[in-house]
Amino acid sequence: MQWPQRTNPCLAARSRAKVAYTRSVRDDEVAFLARLAEEWKYPLAPEMTARVIEFCRLLLEWNARVNLTGARTVAEVVGEHVVDAFAMARLVPPGSSVVDVGAGGGLPGLAFAILRPDARLTMVEPRAKRVAFLRTAMRESQLVASTAVFRGRADALERGGFDVAASRATFPPEEWLSVGLGLVRPGGLVLVFSGDSWSPEHSSRRAVSELCYETASGRSRWIGAFCSTWNM
Repeated sequence: MQWPQRTNPCLAARSRAKVAYTRSVRDDEVAFLARLAEEWKYPLAPEMTARVIEFCRLLLEWNARVNLTGARTVAEVVGEHVVDAFAMARLVPPGSSVVDVGAGGGLPGLAFAILRPDARLTMVEPRAKRVAFLRTAMRESQLVASTAVFRGRADALERGGFDVAASRATFPPEEWLSVGLGLVRPGGLVLVFSGDSWSPEHSSRRAVSELCYETASGRSRWIGAFCSTWNM
């Protein structure tokens, strides 16, 4: 499988679906995800589409008793959060070992793992109830062979043990870049998520690739990939 090679900083990934979505309207959920994948030029096989939607359904079921997301419908999960998994999938090199710090409800990490079965994902999460959800979601999404959950914090991980480190909404960007650079091997990548285009304080640290995009509701998002060799 060939992955698109794009470093355009202004990729438009906005979905303008106007129909009403409920969990009982699976055809609309499938169509919504298919349109999003088409906009990202990332076609999904029917089996992969079904697995993403089933993960979103499981997330919402658990959300009734464990605080995992503010989304209330599958369409919201897809349009506001799975979109980040598409962005992540665009920047992660093939066959990478990836660590997602502060994995929470598995967004974007588990959605990314479904989209990118070639990658090996380790999710780091300190809270027991969220760890229980992540382990259940791994099993039900048939990801046990390619994913793992570590209950704890980033400072307990082996330094330099991953190809790519990612974290969304757990640290301020500058702090996360420093933490992430300690987790990846020389030449590895640290993915920084932000609402707007972001540059670190140190001029020696610059994004080697980046994407600007929007969620389905029109919220701006940005992701940048930073190379660890610039911190050596």
